[in-house]
Amino acid sequence: GDRPVHFNIGGGFTMPMSDIGERFGTGGGFNAGLVFETSKVFAFGVEYAWNGLSGNTTEIPTSVDPDFSVGPVNTAIIESKHDMHSITFNGLLQTSPDNRARFYGIGGIGAYHRNIALTTPDIGFTTYCDPYWYFCYPAAVEIDRVVGDRASWDTGMNLGAGVTFKMGEAALFYIETRWHYIWGPEFTGTDGEVRNANGQYFPVTFGFRF
Repeated sequence: GDRPVHFNIGGGFTMPMSDIGERFGTGGGFNAGLVFETSKVFAFGVEYAWNGLSGNTTEIPTSVDPDFSVGPVNTAIIESKHDMHSITFNGLLQTSPDNRARFYGIGGIGAYHRNIALTTPDIGFTTYCDPYWYFCYPAAVEIDRVVGDRASWDTGMNLGAGVTFKMGEAALFYIETRWHYIWGPEFTGTDGEVRNANGQYFPVTFGFRF
């Protein structure tokens, strides 16, 4: 419609990219926000989004002895899942509102809260480092210290595009794709190398704007 303020709500699927895509699979998400049209072609938006991803089953080395010198080296099975909450502030550049289909570009910055949950049925000691699990233990620790929930608030940016379709006078249907890049915390690995938990995500959203 012609109102200067619009409410949007949508959902879809989220694909993790790059290194984080090696640890977690495609998941789902939803978002809700407000769009403020300051002119016929430019708008400003604020949006909340949640995304949830299932993790791959991973085996990590374990031992019954903390210095790995007694007994065989075994493996523990780690199950993981990952969810993310975000609040982003975005600018939109849109084509003419006279057309039934209206294309737009979108980009902005935001705050991202990423949570990792790890579980295992196994026991023992381990030395393992994975920045995307938010831990790094160069020295052996009990595996109970590895499992559990960890989270981090980080800053990020997003860039994408979409198209809206008029549905009568009061509503729009939209399809949108966005690339999110998040700067994560740093960890020093067992080899002394500094590694980070920077993440990339690519959600595809289908929704409505009123």
